[in-house]
Amino acid sequence: MTDKQGTSTEEAYAEDSTIEEIGFLQNLKNGFSSYFHDLRTAKGPARMDIFGRTMLIIPALASVTIITLILAMLWVESAPILLSEQAGIGIIVDTEWGPNRGHYGIAIFIAGTFLCASIAILIAIPTGVGGAIFLSEFCPLRIRSFFRTIIELMAAIPSIVYGLWAFTVLRFWVADLGEFWYGGDMNGLSLLSGGIILSIMLLPTVVTVSDDALQSVPKTYREASFALGATKSETARRIVLSAAIPGVGAAVVLSLGRAVGETMAILMVTGNSLQIPLTLFDPCYVMTSIITNQLGTAYVEPLWRSSLFSVALILMLMSVAFTLIAKVFISWGMKTRGMS
Repeated sequence: MTDKQGTSTEEAYAEDSTIEEIGFLQNLKNGFSSYFHDLRTAKGPARMDIFGRTMLIIPALASVTIITLILAMLWVESAPILLSEQAGIGIIVDTEWGPNRGHYGIAIFIAGTFLCASIAILIAIPTGVGGAIFLSEFCPLRIRSFFRTIIELMAAIPSIVYGLWAFTVLRFWVADLGEFWYGGDMNGLSLLSGGIILSIMLLPTVVTVSDDALQSVPKTYREASFALGATKSETARRIVLSAAIPGVGAAVVLSLGRAVGETMAILMVTGNSLQIPLTLFDPCYVMTSIITNQLGTAYVEPLWRSSLFSVALILMLMSVAFTLIAKVFISWGMKTRGMS
């Protein structure tokens, strides 16, 4: 009896899947038929409108195609190491890196990336959201544009310039702090140096995206809050910021995506040491740095090269995941606040 019920359930599920697939294909066919019919019969502005929509679809399809091709290329290049008996998928949790000795563990680089990005996010998010609240709610209009321009100029500074400043100035401040805290001589090339310079680079993104989200909150929300006797700070904190949470959350997630993908500035100040840092003043090695440093050398060694492409594949998957999380967070926030 149970087997018959299980079989009938599977058959029903397969039948429903087949019906859904047929329905999707039928809708796709009807859509193409309707498009070509409108293209043949439309005249004047209507035809121009159809051509305009077509031209807008092309960039969207091109973006999807490029991302798909990049992921496919990274998988093809990563497959030799991920599917090999010598290494396999276990390299993701293996902490020993030594391609010359047959060790391809990339957990050191994943840990370094996440720790560095976490420090940057912990510094950049409170600072950036606070700056956005100031610009949106408290800053006088005559100087708001000036501050906004300065922040946008920060976003235009090349990362190598940030790295040079961090290497010549910031790391010595971190070294002095480490020597005061722990004693001994330090060179400042550490996890903390990478986190701080990365947080400075993330600030423009956090401030501008959060400020746009705060500015999009209707003025009626503020007026209703003032009418009920709330102060300006209470309105900014409890009403405006709460309503803008979807946009602020998107700024956080998008900043995290940039944090894990930054290369040059981090390469110059983290020390690039093959170890998992135990303190803020220990050196570390991030995923982008190992690719930059060793890809040229490893190109003639198949497994070594493939292991570096596997690092790139993980980075790409992280970026895609962060973008999808941002979209879900925005949709959820707008739905829960009645703005969808």
